[in-house]
Amino acid sequence: MAGLAAGIDRAFAFIGLQPQRFALAHPERAERLAFWLLGVAQTVGYGAFYYIFGALLLAWEGALPYGKGWLAFAFMCATLTAAVVSPFAGRLVDAGRGRWSLTGGLAVGAAALLLLSASQTYAMFFLAWIGLGVAEGLCLYEVCFAFVTRTTHERARKGITRITLVAGFASTLAYPAGAFLAEALGWRGAVLCFAGVVVLVGLPAIFAGASMLEGRSGDAPAPERKAEDQGAFAAARARPEFWLILVAFTLIGLAYAMVITHVMPILTDRGLSLGQAVLAASLFGPMQVAGRLAMMLAGDRVTGSTVAAVSFVGVASAIAVLLFLVPVLPRAGFAFALLFGASFGVISILKPVVMAEVLGRRGFGQIAGFMAVPFLIAGALAPQVAALLWRISGYDLALLVALGLSALALAALSLLILRDRRLPR
Repeated sequence: MAGLAAGIDRAFAFIGLQPQRFALAHPERAERLAFWLLGVAQTVGYGAFYYIFGALLLAWEGALPYGKGWLAFAFMCATLTAAVVSPFAGRLVDAGRGRWSLTGGLAVGAAALLLLSASQTYAMFFLAWIGLGVAEGLCLYEVCFAFVTRTTHERARKGITRITLVAGFASTLAYPAGAFLAEALGWRGAVLCFAGVVVLVGLPAIFAGASMLEGRSGDAPAPERKAEDQGAFAAARARPEFWLILVAFTLIGLAYAMVITHVMPILTDRGLSLGQAVLAASLFGPMQVAGRLAMMLAGDRVTGSTVAAVSFVGVASAIAVLLFLVPVLPRAGFAFALLFGASFGVISILKPVVMAEVLGRRGFGQIAGFMAVPFLIAGALAPQVAALLWRISGYDLALLVALGLSALALAALSLLILRDRRLPR
């Protein structure tokens, strides 16, 4: 690992990119620039490793003989693979090697995309998606946020918000790009283009951004801190607050994923035309960004837990609108989209913020990696859970379950807030 790291550093220095030297000379400018660079890298990563599935699904259905079920199975296994990899990536962050987890993840993802573009059998197609799952677990939000929290400490909330302001447009860019490229070049050409963007844009951005944060913080590998981090992780697991955070964010993530993965058929089932459903769904990305901007403007005046509670209420209210109001007033589907997008857009930021506020930053990589596992598993299983509930009793049942899950999530978060306020300061 050390030899590879030194080799990559020399390669970037050869082309004039020396981000750690820049960070030492201009620490504040480097930190701001690093956040935006990581935002660009996360946009590329999510577009190329995650949203590419939805962007090219129709093209794959038309060109490949596997069927939607087997295509979706490969995607689900990729997400489960990310869940398996996340704890390992968290340990890398705690060991001071977060930069290499992030950069290596994008490199693995680029290789997996090349394999995907060349796949001739389902086995190769499936293996490529497992590679994309490894990449997701090494470099996307969970690991990136843990790295930012470790290197920027109390400034992490602002940094994470800036990163997600950019990355919130990943789906907005990936879907039309995938459709256009598949039409113009075929799906294999489209995948190659995604791989090219990862190599030419994502890799330099994530390497430079992560190097600047490491350069300012001095977050270098420190083997003597390993025992301290492991002790902090064990101490965190012994606290009820740890499990309340895990339960709250896993349940709200499951409720969100059940709705978002079936949102088009749900909206049309409840009376919207296909065009109206597409327009409503297109509001999710911009509203996520709007919610994050509102959180940035709020600054540190309110705690992350309080903002999370408001956002949980927003998700539950949006599901209630979809369940009870949209069937009698279809245009309320747009109100659902606005509230749902803005609320969960904030929740995706607040998970690491709440963990840091309540549990502290020592051993944060291991804590974040552990908590990512049920969250990612819930996201992987949510489409199948919603489909099963739909087969039993339609989307009314699926939405009722999602509403119940969001209510339970809010109850767990409320208990967390009460316990945290009673702790001595």
